[in-house]
Amino acid sequence: MRGTTATVLGHPSAEEVEPDRLFLELGLDSLTSVELRNALATATGLALPATVVFDHASPAELAEHLHTRLGTEPAETSGPSGPAGPAAGPVPAPGPGTDETIGRLFRRAGTEGRLYEGFELLQSVARLRDTFADASEVHPAPTAVRLAKGPRPVRLICLSSYVALAGVHQYARFASSFRDVRDVTALAVAGFAAGEPLPATEDALVGLLARMVREQAGDEPYALLGMSSGGVLAYATAARLEQEGGGPAGVVLLDTYVPGDESLDQFGDQLLGGMFEREADFALMDAARLSAMSWYFNLLGRWRPGKLTAPVLLVRSSEPLNGKELAPEEWQTGWTEADHTVDVPGNHFTMMEDLSDSTARVVDAWLDELH
Repeated sequence: MRGTTATVLGHPSAEEVEPDRLFLELGLDSLTSVELRNALATATGLALPATVVFDHASPAELAEHLHTRLGTEPAETSGPSGPAGPAAGPVPAPGPGTDETIGRLFRRAGTEGRLYEGFELLQSVARLRDTFADASEVHPAPTAVRLAKGPRPVRLICLSSYVALAGVHQYARFASSFRDVRDVTALAVAGFAAGEPLPATEDALVGLLARMVREQAGDEPYALLGMSSGGVLAYATAARLEQEGGGPAGVVLLDTYVPGDESLDQFGDQLLGGMFEREADFALMDAARLSAMSWYFNLLGRWRPGKLTAPVLLVRSSEPLNGKELAPEEWQTGWTEADHTVDVPGNHFTMMEDLSDSTARVVDAWLDELH
């Protein structure tokens, strides 16, 4: 395991990889994590999900998981895990009768222009799932992963979006720019993993997120950040924390639109298509993720931002997703409660992928001004 990880990261030997250190702290991002998944799938002959590195966060933990699936005893983790097996390509689509039938039906609805019916299907699934009415009912809390560590005083806490590809992995490339600069932690959102309950109300959701933020921040100054719909959660959580005392030093919204913004309708198909295109590199859009997305869209569909005490930075993409020549006001978000707005290179997706370093520099400079 350590040897394979070292190869992916370009290290000369396995000794460069600490077995109990988190993959994200070792330097893996959303792209190299897929490269590691593919290498391990080839070595073991196992079909591994794209999120396996995030689901088992350290080389030691992932090695134990692979040995369990292979039915072997864990060995020294300095080399590739498990015996060599047949080459494994991309994870095959599940067959009929499996949980993934929901995903195939939703894809078909999208390609046939029947998204309304597709979301009705997902909402029906969501209504059959368990819910929680209070944060105290959720133990353990959803995943929290430290993505970067550094000495600067304002730590950054990132909240996952509530789309089907959401998760702590969506901030991996962005956070790599903060290594040795400042602490960056990403929080998952309840209900996107199999077996997790969904929030019964907006109050229950925000209460849980506020609890998770307090657990991560302690007494240190912090800022909240959210990409896309994650910005809605960051903003709502900041409002709750300000009510309870000990609110954030600032809030960063990365290309976030207010739910119901008419601008979203002009490239909704591109957003959905972009999710499907990126599925192999991020997370399998199974019934749990898809139904959670539908539930959150419904739960927060009428949410509107109030005024925060903390300063708010809105970082927007400078290119429309559909590639058409449009006036900025026709497609860019115009979050009226933002105190400062900066446009960065890229579109809604690439500003956090190939161009994430530019986005990170804007955020880092603004955070420095807070303290």
